[in-house]
Amino acid sequence: MSRVRLLLLLGLLSGRLLAVAQGIGQPPDTARPPATPPPVVDTLARKYSLIGPLDSAARPNLLFHERYPGPRRLRGTIGKQPVTVELDSAATSYTGGFYYDRAGRWLEVRLDASPGPRTLNLCETPVGDLTGRLRLPPKAATPVRGTWENADGRRQAPFLLRETYLGAARYEQDLWEMWRYTVRRDTSYIPLDSAFFHQLYVRVSLPKSPGAEQRLRRALAAPFAPDLMPLYLDTLLARRQQQHNHYQFHGFTDVVYNGNNLFSVMRVASFQQGPYYEPHEWYDGATFDLRTGQRLRLADLLVADYKKRLLALFRRGLTRALAAAPGYGPLGGVAPRLPTGGFVLVPAGLVFTYDDRDAPSLSKPGADHADRFLEVVLSYEELLPLIRRKGPLAPVLRERGLLPKK
Repeated sequence: MSRVRLLLLLGLLSGRLLAVAQGIGQPPDTARPPATPPPVVDTLARKYSLIGPLDSAARPNLLFHERYPGPRRLRGTIGKQPVTVELDSAATSYTGGFYYDRAGRWLEVRLDASPGPRTLNLCETPVGDLTGRLRLPPKAATPVRGTWENADGRRQAPFLLRETYLGAARYEQDLWEMWRYTVRRDTSYIPLDSAFFHQLYVRVSLPKSPGAEQRLRRALAAPFAPDLMPLYLDTLLARRQQQHNHYQFHGFTDVVYNGNNLFSVMRVASFQQGPYYEPHEWYDGATFDLRTGQRLRLADLLVADYKKRLLALFRRGLTRALAAAPGYGPLGGVAPRLPTGGFVLVPAGLVFTYDDRDAPSLSKPGADHADRFLEVVLSYEELLPLIRRKGPLAPVLRERGLLPKK
């Protein structure tokens, strides 16, 4: 089963195509040279380190910081079907995905590289078969209008897309990396022990709701201002080196739902430490109300007596997931509980993720499965009896036709 974070990384679109698809001209990024990890010079290390000055025989450091724009969000219709499109930048190209609002399943969008009119190819099946195309206008326009057609071109429908963040948030992705290592006394080029940190944070922007923005930044952004992050990372990795020879941490915070005033993220943490580098990978979900910035719990979304019925639905969903991925074997015992990492919202429903905190066998990939986690998806349709009709999920249900529109 694919990772939740890969649902948003689908297909390739060129930067030129993005400007057409969005109707927004953007200056080329060719003038900026590629970012390279700059060394932390001696004066910076002396200023920020809590454990002494830097010298070539002790611990050279490498620090890297980059901020990436979040995806552009477009909404509209294909024929009479409402759709949501999100496009992510990646160097000079773009990845993208879309979903029909009432279906909720993320589908792939990719660029047709053949010569001729600009075309977005749509893969509208789970296995990635080409099932449709969006024929784009030759010039950028706002809103974006064009024609959808099926794979053989026999059926067509008009489409209309506008860039909008109504009920959603703009956000950036903040990447921090640091290498911290020691070297031999006779040379500064042969490392003895190292520690590595890689973390992708999310920095939310809500200019009309400064209080909610502040709460979300405290919850999701880097823990310190940029001028203090070198101090934090240097101290963190120094302490890890004192505990273990060789240490690596990789962390991601991936936005999996952004709409209807709901903002849901999956935080993935993976670490390895010497001498055998046994990896661990943990998944923790969090969902926030964009109007207040407050984190939402299951009790905020579901009816008062949800617990027993939700557990029954989860066990049924776990049975489905294990039947579809038999390589994982039995997980959770005879009476599995809800996973430690909580839940996230995605366009299709509510997702729980098993990791090695819930089942020790997931600490290593198996012969029949490559991943150290298992996702259990409960659709909004099956959750309908448990969802509060006047709670935060009510707009999601209306969008999917599960509740009458106001």
